This record gives sequence, structure tokens and C-alpha cells, in this order.
Amino acid sequence: MSDGTLSQDEIDALLQGTDELMTENLGTTAPMNYEAGPSVSAESISENDKATLGDLLREIGTAQAAAISTLTSVTTKFSSPFIDAGQLDALKKDIKGKVIQAKVSLTGGLSGEWVYIVPDKSVLAVTNILIGQDDNTEVTDLVINTFGEVITQTTGALMSVLTDRLGKTITPGFPHLDFLQDASAISVAGGAYVVRMNYVFNLQDKGSARFFVFIPITMARSIISSFNAAKNASALAAGQEAAAPMTGIQIKPVAFEPLQMGVESEAMGNITLLLDVPMRVTVELGRTKMTIKDILGLGEGSIIELDKLAGEPVDILVNDKAIAQGEVVVIDENFAVRVTKIVTPMERIFESPESQF
Repeated sequence: MSDGTLSQDEIDALLQGTDELMTENLGTTAPMNYEAGPSVSAESISENDKATLGDLLREIGTAQAAAISTLTSVTTKFSSPFIDAGQLDALKKDIKGKVIQAKVSLTGGLSGEWVYIVPDKSVLAVTNILIGQDDNTEVTDLVINTFGEVITQTTGALMSVLTDRLGKTITPGFPHLDFLQDASAISVAGGAYVVRMNYVFNLQDKGSARFFVFIPITMARSIISSFNAAKNASALAAGQEAAAPMTGIQIKPVAFEPLQMGVESEAMGNITLLLDVPMRVTVELGRTKMTIKDILGLGEGSIIELDKLAGEPVDILVNDKAIAQGEVVVIDENFAVRVTKIVTPMERIFESPESQF
């Protein structure tokens, strides 16, 4: 399974509700007030920490599956979450073959690198849908660029979950992708010991894609601590809300003063403040569409045919918005326009986008 595809035995195991190769190893359920204790080895995380991180991983994976579904128009399901921790050199040995490494630097309420590691066959399972080449087996520049958009969308889903669940504002950097010929080249800034999360996206009838995520252990503990603190704060707030009716405080609906007549007139009077603001007025004779070849062929003497007939009214635009039509006249050797029609507000609302710059 480390090459990014599922064997028939693994598919059968999934259909039976089990996964013999990747069993859900997310620890035991953590109590509400639990926080990582100092007795845990600096090289790993406790089973309670795994349980807490597992709860968050399920939400992240489900949100990312929805993002991939939207991007590919293929129903995508999240499954087989697995979490372990240890030395980076040991954990990356389990991943065989070529991979794409996508690093996203997080700043703000959470700092560190979120590193996606995706086997080449899993990359192709997703990108072939987007590119429309089901038989493609090569990781080209087009594939890498396309997968960069996949990472951008899944990272957006990741940020939504983390921001909501940790109660912190987190800013992601632009993803940096590398195509690695061997997993031994995987690197994670922030220490030799990491937490590894991996999971599968089932792409309806288009196969499956396995994602690995590596983060420093210090970053994982920061996530767990913030997640527990946010849960405790939420539980405390809920308890206070539940106790509020017992205090005898009378709760009344908000009352607003009735709107006063004449407010609109006062606001309309302020339009005098704008009377000397300059506006750009454009008279549009017509438009056309040309190919790049025709444009490159333009020269002195070339004639461009427009979409308006001779004598047809021209459009008058203010700040690129059509407000009137008129006819072209000449006054003292200068062109001018005589307004023949004012465009109504409803016509401006339903005006087609093609009629604007």
C-alpha cells in the first residue's frame, strides 16, 4: 500500500469494515481535561495524545475529501486514518518509490511545517481526473502544477478546521512542491522526531489516493494542547449558559427604536459632497473579437470591423458602466455625442457582462 494504491485484498478488507494493513491506531479516548504530561518521551506522543489528534484528523480528512470532491466533481470519501510517531529516518523508510513532497509553512497561532507526502500513483489518481488523461503514468510538470492546486484546496480545508477547533488565526504559506525519486529525501524542519498521519481518499470509481502528513512532535503537542484548551473553554461556556436561567436574570428581546421619517432625505442631501468628484466618461463605437493571429497581423492600413452597424446608436459609459446611448455628431470640427436614450436602472442590472469592459 506504500506505493499509493490499494491491493484487492485491502479493498476487500475495507468493504468488510476492517483494514488489515492500516488499522485505525488513534489511541484511547482522552478525558476532557487531559493535557500531555511531562512523563511522555520527547520522541513520541501518548495514546491519549493520539486519540485527541485522531479526533482532529477525522475532521480534517472529511473536510479535505469534500474539497477534492468539489475540485474533481468525483465523490470522495475519507478513510483508514493512522497515526504514529518516532524518528523521521525510521518512519520514512516505510514509504517506497517516488513521491511528491509538498511543504506548507504555517504562521500565526500555529508555527511549523505541515508536510504532505503523496506517492506518485496516488498523485496520478487525482490529477488524471483533473487533466482528463486516465491512462497517464508520468509525473510531468503539468501533473505537478495540477497537484499543487489540489494541495492548495486541501490546505484551505485544513486551515478552516484548525482555525475553528483551535480558536486561533493560522496563516498558511504557498505550497512548495518537490518530486522526489526516493522517500529517503523527505525532510521536515523542526527536529528529527515527528508525528506521521496517513489516510486514504477513495475517489468513487476512479481508484484511491493515500496521503501521508509529517509534522514535528513539538508542533503536534502544540495542536493537542490548543485543541484541549479550546474544548475546555467551550465546555465551560456551555455550562455557564446552562446555569444562567437559574440566576433569576430576566432575559428580554432587544428593542429597537422605530425608524424615523426624513432620514432618507437627510442622507440624500449629502450627495452635494460628491458633486465635484470627477468621473470618466467613455463613448464606445463598437467591439469585436479577434484571434491572436489576426492581432499580430495588424499594421498600418488594416481595417477592423466592429459589431455595430453604420448609424446605430453608440454606448455612453460612466466608469465603464453603460448609462445612455446616443448618436455621433460634429461640433466645430470636434466629435460629440447627442444623447438619445437614458438606460433605465433595470436595464443596467440585467445588462450582459459582454457589454462592459
